[in-house]
Amino acid sequence: MNKRDAAETKARILTTAERLFSEVGFDKARVDDIAKEAGVNKALIYYYFESKGEILETLFSSLVEDAKRMLVESVEKTSDVLNEDNYKALFDVYIRFIMEKRKILKVAIAESVKESSSISVVMELGNLIINAEIESIRKACESKGLNYPEDKKEILVMEFFTGLMPFICFALFEDQWESYYHMSEKELCEYFYKAFRKTHLAAHVPK
Repeated sequence: MNKRDAAETKARILTTAERLFSEVGFDKARVDDIAKEAGVNKALIYYYFESKGEILETLFSSLVEDAKRMLVESVEKTSDVLNEDNYKALFDVYIRFIMEKRKILKVAIAESVKESSSISVVMELGNLIINAEIESIRKACESKGLNYPEDKKEILVMEFFTGLMPFICFALFEDQWESYYHMSEKELCEYFYKAFRKTHLAAHVPK
């Protein structure tokens, strides 16, 4: 098997595993099922990965790396995050990313809430977004001559619980919300944006 075929096969295994973990949960997903649905021999999976746990760790590592790239690119393109158009554009980038990653995020949340879990991917994502957004907001405030909160713990709590978690909840429950409350995706996104501005962004603007 050449390098290109090997890369494609490994990617197919990961994509299949991500879907199965999301649908039935990590504990219930079997390597046999991953192999069958990916169209590969079970032995080949163990050639690339030592265990089912390593598959999950690889998926989580990719999620964190993708988030890091997204944040770096979005922050570099956003000169003034307090500007209405810029803030909406940044919001849209986050929404697109979180929706693209909704399957693995579902698994990350499920694994992170287990009592015996040592999974910290949600904390890692929080740390990435907190650091990126804090720096972006700080620069925007300073450029406008505004003060920025000095209490780091307050900022961390605010960013994690009013910044990151609403996006994750949106990705996890968007389909159910639209069905249950009879809303279109466009309507829900618009209302979510309005609510997010009134809570998260408002918390950043000095009074």
